[in-house]
Amino acid sequence: MAIIVALVAMLWLLSGVFSGSGNDGASVAESVPDKTVVGEAMLVKARKIQAQPFVTRVAVNSRTEPNREVRLRAELDGVIAALPAGEGEWVDAGAVICELHAEDRPERLALAESALKKAKIDYAGAQKLKGKGLQSDSAMAQFEVALASATADWRRAQVEVDNLKVRAPFAGVINRHAVELGDFIRRGEECATLLDMDPMLVVGEVAETEVAHLKPGAPASVRLQGGAFKEGHLRYVSQAADPVTRAYRVEVALANRDGELRSGISARLALPTGEVLAHRIPGSLLTLDDRGDLGVRTLDTENRVQFDNVQMVSDDEEGVWITGLPAQVSLITVGQEYVSEGEQVRVELEESAGDLLAPAAAGPRDDSGPVPATDVGAAASAEDESR
Repeated sequence: MAIIVALVAMLWLLSGVFSGSGNDGASVAESVPDKTVVGEAMLVKARKIQAQPFVTRVAVNSRTEPNREVRLRAELDGVIAALPAGEGEWVDAGAVICELHAEDRPERLALAESALKKAKIDYAGAQKLKGKGLQSDSAMAQFEVALASATADWRRAQVEVDNLKVRAPFAGVINRHAVELGDFIRRGEECATLLDMDPMLVVGEVAETEVAHLKPGAPASVRLQGGAFKEGHLRYVSQAADPVTRAYRVEVALANRDGELRSGISARLALPTGEVLAHRIPGSLLTLDDRGDLGVRTLDTENRVQFDNVQMVSDDEEGVWITGLPAQVSLITVGQEYVSEGEQVRVELEESAGDLLAPAAAGPRDDSGPVPATDVGAAASAEDESR
């Protein structure tokens, strides 16, 4: 039975060889499609996109600081008699912050006023006598010296009385007291710290490669710790670099009339450095060539695939901004990974909707893509686009 089965199987195999020997070439030809035939070319989707002006930004790690910070110091020796303004309290310019015991200073002021009054009377009488020729020039000079001395003593006594009260030079917040009631304070010692919180400054340091592109007065955006977004203007750019970091200090002023912002908050500062023509595309369309350079696949006028190297200047929640492409270009949106450079393809054009591709065509964003060469403040750019 085994021999019979083997003979039947052999006859069946031989019958297939003889019957198919005439069309082997045709079978192979049918199994491998010819890409040179237009009807068999790869089908891709593409979209015509237009370049748009894009403001480049440099991102700076920063922190908030008060506009002014003054340590109020005593100008006299004495005992603290009163602290009218409490810590954390808002005060107006000229408000009393610390007050010293007067001791005998008011009495000395009254004595100086009486001495000044007498010196004025004596001088007026001497002038009358000189007018009648009864007073010498030497005597007149002595009366003038007496009057000047009395005036100086009165002025000094008045200044001491005024200095018994340490006043705020500007409106601000009392951050802390350095003394308590009953403390003895000497001249030059700190009484309290006063902060000017409006405007609030956001300060950071910019590298020497970017500082030349910054202009004072330019608009700036700030992303505070916690996600709050603020807008201000670039108030100051240092002319000298820090000797250690070789970076330049920059300051952005933010309105803070309601006192919402505090000093010392971490922030991310975005400063404009110029304007370029760029395209916004989904990050999933970015790819690498054989050398590892970043680029995208586009189409020429004959629907042949091209690989164009690009530079990424920014990214946000809706895509990435790139430069290096012509002003108007046909970008492959679907099928770009299955075609090679120089290959002619069939194209299905998508409806244009500005520079940003539809999410369905772009697919999910690839967060693992290459990092942009210039950090330009992605958070601020996202806010700009939403507006």
